[in-house]
Amino acid sequence: MNDAQGYSPCLTVAYVEAACVSNNYEQPALMVGYSYSLPNSSTANACYCSWSSYNLMMACTLCQGSNFTDSVWTWPTWASGCTANSSWIEEYFPSGYMLAGNASIPYWAINNPTNWTYETFNIQDANATYQKNPSNVIPAALSTSSSSSRGSSSNSSSSSKSTDVTAIVGGTVGTVAALSLLAIGAYLMYRRHVYKKGLYASVVNKQAFIDRDDGTTTRMTHNRIPPDTSNFSPSVFGFPVLYEQSSSTSQYGTVYSPQPQIAYPSLQGSFAPPPRTSTAPYTTHGMKQSDAIPMV
Repeated sequence: MNDAQGYSPCLTVAYVEAACVSNNYEQPALMVGYSYSLPNSSTANACYCSWSSYNLMMACTLCQGSNFTDSVWTWPTWASGCTANSSWIEEYFPSGYMLAGNASIPYWAINNPTNWTYETFNIQDANATYQKNPSNVIPAALSTSSSSSRGSSSNSSSSSKSTDVTAIVGGTVGTVAALSLLAIGAYLMYRRHVYKKGLYASVVNKQAFIDRDDGTTTRMTHNRIPPDTSNFSPSVFGFPVLYEQSSSTSQYGTVYSPQPQIAYPSLQGSFAPPPRTSTAPYTTHGMKQSDAIPMV
């Protein structure tokens, strides 16, 4: 009927009583004809008045020999000294306390004393219970288990709430990111469109214009000969010449500049070539020397 550590009922009850008095308690051996003291107004506490205290104390009494059979108290007599707090006699061991020395309470010792025959501890019934169930109970472990259960439940609830919040935040951030990417894409496409449009306008604006005599302007194209040839006159060389202007070729087509074009005045009025002069050399044989007119 010892506990898991092999402690006898007398040593085990000492640990039970010590739990309420700073783990300082001595369980003396009995002398024949004596009994252990009942709880009273000065010694009663939650540990002393518990079921396990009564059961272990009576077992300790009987374990000391057959001469101590009359030294066993009934449960009502034991509980009569615990009137200061009626809850003390309703527990096998007070909650919030723990046993020192790795001690534990045998399962038979947690039985409610009112269940014993005549509400008096019975060693034979206690031993039969021990044979059926030799397990032990550690009060601190039960309290810790309950606390752990509550803590696990609380942690589970907190974890669930945290998961919900994380899911909501993640969904919101994802939506904002997607909208941001769409906005950036639309902006880049708009910039590209504007850039192409501006580039085309820039190229067009760089094309040259011709100031005409009537005050209008004509945009130059890539045609090498302008479509309007009214300002051109045929030359003796077989192709038109634009008088009073010169032309040059650039990357934007034929560009006309206001530089004067050298041409004979006679070419402006007719197609007749100028008169040729004599090609004979000038000598001093009876002829007056004059300035030579060069051949065209």
